[in-house]
Amino acid sequence: MTYRELSAIAALAFVMHAPVVAQPAQLEILSQPEIDSPIGVRNPNGPPELAEFDFVIGDWDVDIHFTSRNGQELNYAARWHNIWIANGMVVFQEWRGPYITGVELRQYNRQAGHWMGTNNYPGPRGPIMTTGHRSADRMVINVTLEGPGGPYLGREVYTDIETNSFRMYAEESHDDGENCEAGRYRMTAMRATN
Repeated sequence: MTYRELSAIAALAFVMHAPVVAQPAQLEILSQPEIDSPIGVRNPNGPPELAEFDFVIGDWDVDIHFTSRNGQELNYAARWHNIWIANGMVVFQEWRGPYITGVELRQYNRQAGHWMGTNNYPGPRGPIMTTGHRSADRMVINVTLEGPGGPYLGREVYTDIETNSFRMYAEESHDDGENCEAGRYRMTAMRATN
């Protein structure tokens, strides 16, 4: 008998006599895991500022207009799913588009007096920290981004906020917010009907 044949017999014997390891049963994921921490409901005992993000809660069909750094224009559709989580104190935003999919988390920080969050999209940058505030009829999310000329302030400005629609546009500032120019994208969101 050759070495190769002996090795094959030994491998077969090992597999035949190896202990069978039971796989855990697949756990069912519940959409409402705790009665006292319902998903999708803002906590009425939370800070009143939580209501500032009520307008975005729900499912949205989004039309995006994007301009690349080289000037190429792109229009596409995406879906945005936004719910309250963490005992109704955090907004969970799931973005699903043809070019990028990810999540954003937003919560109001009473001590700081503004919204704080993270944008979590797959890629080399990792999570990006954000801040935000509501002023009059707008919600503004601020983020420090890295561009060809170094870091700059990026803003998402939510405007024209209605029950079933809103608009959002991006701005960029290369002088710490003194002056802003149009960013690379804008979108219109309509409440999804299916």
